[in-house]
Amino acid sequence: MTNPFTEEQGKAWGPGSFEMVHHLVKACGIRPGMRVLEVGGGSGHIASVLEKHWQVQVMTLEPWTDGSEIQETARRHGVEQQVLPLKLYAQQLPFADNTFDAIISIGSFEMIGEERPQALRELTRVAKPGSRIGIAEPMRQEAPMPAELAQLDEEHKLGFQQCFSTLAWNMELFQAQGLQPAEASYFSEAAVWWKEYAEQADISEAEKTLIRSDRGRWLSLGMVVGEKV
Repeated sequence: MTNPFTEEQGKAWGPGSFEMVHHLVKACGIRPGMRVLEVGGGSGHIASVLEKHWQVQVMTLEPWTDGSEIQETARRHGVEQQVLPLKLYAQQLPFADNTFDAIISIGSFEMIGEERPQALRELTRVAKPGSRIGIAEPMRQEAPMPAELAQLDEEHKLGFQQCFSTLAWNMELFQAQGLQPAEASYFSEAAVWWKEYAEQADISEAEKTLIRSDRGRWLSLGMVVGEKV
């Protein structure tokens, strides 16, 4: 199957977003008729394409905007009745236990920072038994950040060292919530997707310089999927 997320025009909010989500959808076993929760709605492109091509109902959390961009994107795709943007934090969900058939987050879970354990606990609570929870996002390699990149990160307060965790760290977090490991891996194309992001994104020159200088030494992208037993 071709990747409809990259084939249909949309605004990505992070490196490799539309490439990673195609892998994540497969790993989470998303199929028609499911109720899916997306953590981090962004522009609404992922939720809209997901509903359009997989025929699922998507609730997407975006606490930093009013949801109007997501609604407009869904309208352009003709799925505004099936995509529901919610101004909610993953750490505090109003849903009943065992509500969702699958939960995904692309490029957003790491932004929750120190409250990620609380957020994952809530996501696990609202996931149905047997369903899968998956994240695909910027991660870092196990090795320390090269000194010249660390200096750039600290000088310009980019926050890369504070935000990004390793694949192993995320796997341990999932296991701590009782999630059964399903899939976990770094993306081999991570360096390419980071480079493309640096060329296209509206980000600072310091951030672009760090990404270009890294050349796959520290920056990466990874996916972790766990199943609720």
